[in-house]
Amino acid sequence: MEDKGMSTNNEKSWVEVFSGAAFETEVVKGLLESHAIPCILEDHTMSALTSPYSGIGGDMRILVAPSSKDEALALIATTRATK
Repeated sequence: MEDKGMSTNNEKSWVEVFSGAAFETEVVKGLLESHAIPCILEDHTMSALTSPYSGIGGDMRILVAPSSKDEALALIATTRATK
């Protein structure tokens, strides 16, 4: 399996491919990583940095390198379609 991490770590701007509750984003992150697509989880709000209740109810998003965007979106769509 090709290591895509080396080629995408140098890309400067990552793009959003998924947004949802924390538990959903963890599942999608695992899906992408199992297909060798590097990704980053990011909280939608800055309040997560300052709130004692961070992670409760706030949406998270998944970012991937631009070169992995189409593959990630196709994988997410295919997985949703099979449910």
